[in-house]
Amino acid sequence: MHQVEIKGEMSKRWNRIITDVLRFYIGLCKKHNLCYFIAYGSAIGAARHHGIIPWDDDIDVVMPRPDYERFLEICKTEDLGDYELMTPYNTPHYSLPFAKLCNKNTTLLESNDFRCILGLYIDIFVYDGMVDNKAVSDELRRQYVKYWNRFTVASSYFSWERIKEELRRGRYKELAHYFLLSLNREGNRRKFLKKMHDITHAYDYEKTDLIVKYPPGYGEREVIPKAWVEESVELPFEDTHVAIQKDYEKVLNHYFGDYKQLPPEEERHTTHLKAYVNMDRRETIEEVMRKIKNNKD
Repeated sequence: MHQVEIKGEMSKRWNRIITDVLRFYIGLCKKHNLCYFIAYGSAIGAARHHGIIPWDDDIDVVMPRPDYERFLEICKTEDLGDYELMTPYNTPHYSLPFAKLCNKNTTLLESNDFRCILGLYIDIFVYDGMVDNKAVSDELRRQYVKYWNRFTVASSYFSWERIKEELRRGRYKELAHYFLLSLNREGNRRKFLKKMHDITHAYDYEKTDLIVKYPPGYGEREVIPKAWVEESVELPFEDTHVAIQKDYEKVLNHYFGDYKQLPPEEERHTTHLKAYVNMDRRETIEEVMRKIKNNKD
């Protein structure tokens, strides 16, 4: 699958655009007194580089569930100007269970398998309540991954090239799964979204001492004491400042070990997909797919 490589001046422009999205998001949070934290690789960027990690190309934030829910409601009525909030509830074919705040004057198609046009964005993750029971935590996270995978398949579009590749690799079960879910795509999307919603709302955020971020990209490390996120400080980030947990060194060491140590040269690359990018205007999926097809031809 062809991928667009973001480098040089294009990378600098890309980072300016997503930093601008972040700046707007922070302004909205401050206006409405909402809690957020810069998160994951972006938190390393803030602590170690005072900005986006030089070989990275995205920005992550995380919000406590009550603040996240308020943020979603605010975005339904607030004038967002050049920005838009994309969620699996308001965007057809959107394949992720969390929100993205996008620049609506740009175009991004991350994969031919998902016919969903985004703008350049920041990811907005959520902290949910979790009980102090490892067996329960492990099972909830396992169930969440199962339903997220099914939601992803129900949201996907297998091109003929993809189908041939799956056949070549002998992935018959995956193809059967795709065809079965595609028979009622929207119904299945709603069903799996409801399953994930029920998991994330199993425990009241306000009444637990532990919290968790779904989807669990860092496994057991995603379960942390809520006390770790009750205070924040600000760090420089590109040409703005971001909120980060007050004891961010403890948090970063928990997730990443010695986060101050640079990774080996061969690991300094992004893992995010980009099948098509236009940083000048928003295009429709029909325009994008036609251009991709013409480039192949």
